[in-house]
Amino acid sequence: METTPLIIALIAMTPLMAYVMWSDLKSLRIPNWVVLAVLGVYLVTGLWGLPLEVFLWRLAFAAGFLVVGFGIFALAGGKVGAGDMKLIAVLIPFVSASDVLFVLFVYGVVTLVGLMLHRLIRARLKGRKTGWMALDQSIYYPVGLVLGITTLIYLGVQVADRIYAAAA
Repeated sequence: METTPLIIALIAMTPLMAYVMWSDLKSLRIPNWVVLAVLGVYLVTGLWGLPLEVFLWRLAFAAGFLVVGFGIFALAGGKVGAGDMKLIAVLIPFVSASDVLFVLFVYGVVTLVGLMLHRLIRARLKGRKTGWMALDQSIYYPVGLVLGITTLIYLGVQVADRIYAAAA
């Protein structure tokens, strides 16, 4: 993606991902309006900053993952969040094919650190209720937290890389 649309995508995605993280921690839900807003950010910045063929291919991959994601949701019997699957589907177009391994690495690291912190905080609470569903129950982990952090790291690294390359 070109630099200016990428910067705008990062600026627009920051409050959206912050809301995703807050909402998933608070209620273990990712609202559909946020998923649609993320899609809107891609539609605007992607049309502006990508060749049309690349833009359309990335949308096709997103649609394909949405189908796969709902299959995973159905097979898992609700143990995987539908909101997580929808959010992943609309985040996929932001990632260049050459960056998939980097994103998966960041996702893995953030997941491991997040799980350790989640378990540590839950252990320190010793069963006390906090009003935050992600902490008050022990079955589900708020994947929206990991998706939000991973997205912001990825977009931030992309912007920093472009700015560094332009300055060099």
